[in-house]
Amino acid sequence: MFPKQHSILRNIPIFTLLITAFLVGTLTVRDYGISWDEAGIFRYSGHLPEAYKNVLDPQRYEPDNYNWILNYYGPAHFIYSELMSRALINFQPSWGNGTAQHFSYLITFLGGMLCLYLLLNRWFGEWTAFGAVLLFVTQPLFWGHALMNPKDLPFMAFFIASIYLGFRMIDDASLKNVLLAGIVLGISTSIRPIAPMAGVIVILYGLWKLKLKILPTALWYAIAALMSAYLAWPYLWKGPIENFWGSLEIMSQFPFDAKILFRGTLYPPDCLPRSYVPTLFFLQLTEPLLALSLVGFVMMLFSRKNEALFLFGSWFLLPIAGIILSRSVLYDNARQIFFLLPPIFILAGFALEFLNTRVPNKWIKNTLLLFFVLPGIIAGIRLHPYEYVYYNSLIGGVRGADAGFETDYWGVSFKEAMDYVNENAPLNARVMVLSGPDETAAYYARPDIQIITEETDYLPDKGYDYALILTRKNINENRCPNSETVHTIGRDGVVFTYIRQLGSERHCK
Repeated sequence: MFPKQHSILRNIPIFTLLITAFLVGTLTVRDYGISWDEAGIFRYSGHLPEAYKNVLDPQRYEPDNYNWILNYYGPAHFIYSELMSRALINFQPSWGNGTAQHFSYLITFLGGMLCLYLLLNRWFGEWTAFGAVLLFVTQPLFWGHALMNPKDLPFMAFFIASIYLGFRMIDDASLKNVLLAGIVLGISTSIRPIAPMAGVIVILYGLWKLKLKILPTALWYAIAALMSAYLAWPYLWKGPIENFWGSLEIMSQFPFDAKILFRGTLYPPDCLPRSYVPTLFFLQLTEPLLALSLVGFVMMLFSRKNEALFLFGSWFLLPIAGIILSRSVLYDNARQIFFLLPPIFILAGFALEFLNTRVPNKWIKNTLLLFFVLPGIIAGIRLHPYEYVYYNSLIGGVRGADAGFETDYWGVSFKEAMDYVNENAPLNARVMVLSGPDETAAYYARPDIQIITEETDYLPDKGYDYALILTRKNINENRCPNSETVHTIGRDGVVFTYIRQLGSERHCK
C-alpha cells in the first residue's frame, strides 16, 4: 500500500533534488544540440495543433506524408512540446524552438522522477526512495537524453506514471483515481503503442490482489485509456483499430536498415548478438548502480516484498528476455527500451534500504550516498553536453568504447560543429555533410550557408568549402583524406565530428 500521508518536511529532499535538477537544466539547456530526428519532428509537430480543427470530422484529417513514419509513433508528447515551446519562446525569445522543446522534455523527465519516487515510497522509506531517484537523475546516460530526446525519455516518464497511478488505482478505486490512471495510460499509448503493457501489468496486479472484483474498475480504466489515446492521436481518427495495430506492427519491427556497430563489428539490425542489450546496459550505467542493483536483487529474493518482485519480473525481466530471444530490431544503443530500466532502481532500493536500517548515523549514510552518485556526476560534467555517450570504467570509459561502440550516434555534436563553421566560413559557403544529420546542420547554419549531401547536391562542380563527418559506425577521417582537418568535436580524446576544410580542388571523396 502507498503511504496514506506524506510529511512535507520528510519529502523536502526529493523536492530539493527536483528543483536543483530543474535549475541545472535551465542554465545548461542551450548547450544541447538537436538530435538526428528532431528537425523532422519539429516540422511534424508544428501542424499537429491544427489537426484538432477536424476532431469532430475525422475523415478530413490528413496524416503527414513528408515523414510518414512519425504517424505511427503517436504525437501526444510532440503536441505538448510544441505548445510549451511556443509559450516559452514568448518569455525567452533567444532560446529558439530547439532549446524550448528541450526544456519541455526536461519537465517531463522530472515529472517521471517524482512518480518513480512515489512508487518507490510504496516499499521503502523516504531516504531510500530519494537515494534511488538521485541515482537515476545522476546517470549520465539518462540526463543526456533527458535534454534532447523527444521520444524515449518522455515515454519512459509516462510509463512510470502509468504504473504508479495504476497501482494507486488498485489500492483505491475511486472515480478520480480510475480516470486519472486511464487517461495517463491513454496518453502513454499515444506516445508509443507498446504502452498498454503498463495497463496489463496493472490489471494483473489487480487480479492478484482483488481477484474478479477488479473487473468493473478495469472496464472503466480501459474506457478512459481508449478515449484519451484516441483523442491524443489524430492518426487513429480515420481507423482506430486498423491504424493502431498497424502502428504496433511497425514499432515492433521498425524498418531500420542501417548497420549497427557493436564490439567493433557492423551488424544488420535483425542479426544482432543476443548479448547486445545486456552488454550495453552493463556498460552504460554507473558502477555503483550496477553493484547496488546486484546486491538488491539477492535481497529482494529473500524479502517479503512480493509486489516489488512481481513488478521487477513483469516490467523488466520477462520483457528483456523476450527482446533478447526474439532478436527484436534495436539500434542507437537500445534507447527504444529505456522504459524497461526503472525496475533496476527498485533493486537498488533494496540495497539502499539495508543501509538505511543498518546505519543509524545520517552523516555516514549521506556520505555513502554521495559516494554512489559521485561517479555519474563527475562523468556528466566531463562529458557535457554529450552525457548520453557515457560508458563506465568497466570498458575504460568513452575512450575504451571508441571504435567498438557508438558514441554520438544522434549527431548532437553538429551544433558545436556549425558554431565553428558559422564563425569561419566565407559568405555563401557550401558545406557537405558526408556523414551525419544534414537537417541538424541546416538548423544551426548561418542563413547564407548552403548545407548539402551527396544525394541533394545538384551542382557538384561548384565544389565545397567544408565537409562534416560524424564518426557514427566508424566513419572517420578516411573521407576526404587529402583535406585538412581544421576542427574536431569530442570528449576524452574521442572525436565525434570532424570538420575538414577542402583545398584548392574543393572536392571531397
